[in-house]
Amino acid sequence: MAKGGRKVPKSAGGSSAVSFVSPSSTSPVMTDSLPPPFEPVSAVLATFAKTLPKDHVYVVHLEKTPRSLRRQAFLVPVLLNLIITAGLCWRLYYAAPIYLDQLITIFGYETSWTVTPGAMRTSDLMNTVTSRTILLMVDYGIFGILGRWPWEFVFGDKYGRYTGACGWKWEVGFGREEEVIVRRGRKWDAPIYQSEQQRKGQGKPDKGWTKEEELMVYAKCSEGLRKTTTAKTAFSLLDKDWDLDYRAMLDATELVEEGKMQTKDLDHLVLAPWNGKWYLWYPHRSETADGTVEPQGPQDDELIQNFKQHLIAINCEDVFYRWIEIVQYETNQPAGFTLKRKKEAEEELRKMLKARQKDDQAFWKAIGGPSGVPGLGGGG
Repeated sequence: MAKGGRKVPKSAGGSSAVSFVSPSSTSPVMTDSLPPPFEPVSAVLATFAKTLPKDHVYVVHLEKTPRSLRRQAFLVPVLLNLIITAGLCWRLYYAAPIYLDQLITIFGYETSWTVTPGAMRTSDLMNTVTSRTILLMVDYGIFGILGRWPWEFVFGDKYGRYTGACGWKWEVGFGREEEVIVRRGRKWDAPIYQSEQQRKGQGKPDKGWTKEEELMVYAKCSEGLRKTTTAKTAFSLLDKDWDLDYRAMLDATELVEEGKMQTKDLDHLVLAPWNGKWYLWYPHRSETADGTVEPQGPQDDELIQNFKQHLIAINCEDVFYRWIEIVQYETNQPAGFTLKRKKEAEEELRKMLKARQKDDQAFWKAIGGPSGVPGLGGGG
């Protein structure tokens, strides 16, 4: 199994570096490969990676929730889609005669929907046009938007390679102790996989990621694979950033059953394609002295999330990403994150807050002083 990226450096105080690695200040990286901590996929994972479309970032983990809870979680979308289907059938029963009459009217036959413009007042004619337009728009919304949900739940869509939740559960069932869960990026990763011409037109490198794209990928993937997040059921993980990829889950399960992969290779894993190649990263694993890869504890992750939430609360989320970048850069220096550099970095953090007209003293008190800042005290 491939190692989980670079060895995580130690800070001067002996604590491990921040739990996800951010890019250095020399970005963008003008190479054909992705920057560390990403590394080429192992031969084992290459078999699975080849089954995935190369236009999304993927996160993979193992769901270990109780089987009874998985059944209950699956019943929720089943019942919701049954209700939607029943509502669509009811609406179709009443709407079909209306649109049939309107269609007949178009061909010149007399119906209750026939309109004689010359015999009507302008206001009545406008009301008729408006009411019929609204009726058409409402029905289009009902069948065009809501109507897609039951269909995609059963049959999937082109983005999921026409495999829906029902097809996935039919094959996988509820009897497994562990289930492979695969999610693909939703919209936020689309700009990364634009054509070379589009990227050049936007001033972006076609052979690498910009610093902003690196930070975005690291942050989205690290948060998407937080232990508190992956402890939930699969259907609870659908959000604005991630979609479940049912076809990928079936492929991964099949490869595990065939003995071509082990489930431990897929636990809390990021897969990212670039220039026709696949790269991996284990965000929440660190490399021990003997070279083995072990999961990181929750302390650092909780510290980072607490620090981030405090910055978000004062509308300074950009400061969080800049701070993580500083910490990672310093911990990767030969001398490490020295006490002197920590003092300088602390002062820089204060300046960033003041530049945004924030009360740095109040923030420092709310965060609990240096011990609440990744890289300065009790974590990172």
